[in-house]
Amino acid sequence: MTSIDRSNLVVRLNNCLETILELEQALEKLDLNRNFLEELELLKAFMEKIEKVQVTEDDVLRIESATGNFLDELKEPLSHLDSSDKLFMRLQ
Repeated sequence: MTSIDRSNLVVRLNNCLETILELEQALEKLDLNRNFLEELELLKAFMEKIEKVQVTEDDVLRIESATGNFLDELKEPLSHLDSSDKLFMRLQ
């Protein structure tokens, strides 16, 4: 694997992780298990070491698929959160 190929995989992996972390504030508003929010902290720590991680194309494809599934699972709860936030803002 060339360094360009490896860099591409790391960028794709990083994109998945950043996508999840961008939802952190919204996820905190949901009534989630505290352990899940602690996992987000571990994810942040992992991202600091991402350049050292050895991944294959198959690994990244699985992570991209899992990220997509995770986002699909969040559509419903986050759509309710968005509605309530908009309602709250209109009431202010």
